Amino acid sequence: DAPDWDTMKQRERAQTTTAEAMDSVARSLPALWRCEKIQAKAARTGFEWPDADAALDKVAEETRELREAVASGDADAVTEELGDLLFAAVKAARFAGVDPEDALTAACEKFIRRYGAVEQGARDRGVSVSDLTLEEMTGLWNAAK
Repeated sequence: DAPDWDTMKQRERAQTTTAEAMDSVARSLPALWRCEKIQAKAARTGFEWPDADAALDKVAEETRELREAVASGDADAVTEELGDLLFAAVKAARFAGVDPEDALTAACEKFIRRYGAVEQGARDRGVSVSDLTLEEMTGLWNAAK
């Protein structure tokens, strides 16, 4: 059998393990892209969730752990658990065939549009957003959806 592309690149770079190959993924990449590449290397060795449901279960588990970390007030634990949640979300995106960078970019644009509607609603009332109650902001937000 001819070696696959990853094996050839590992040999070319004198990498003897997949972990070394993962570590060589450029840190200059956006974190979501780097995460995808690292996960893909692991998946090629069989280190992969069996299906999308398992990946989503991991998202739920990491969400619970993040809630616990937030409740503890431990900033280091929050950082770690948030990272784990984002890592799991990228895995779920891979199973769904969605580019997480594109999904996050679209979510940002959607947020901007909806926030703009909140601002417009405040202007229509003759006030600024900061003059609205959270309930009023939420009402305008939901109307924009």
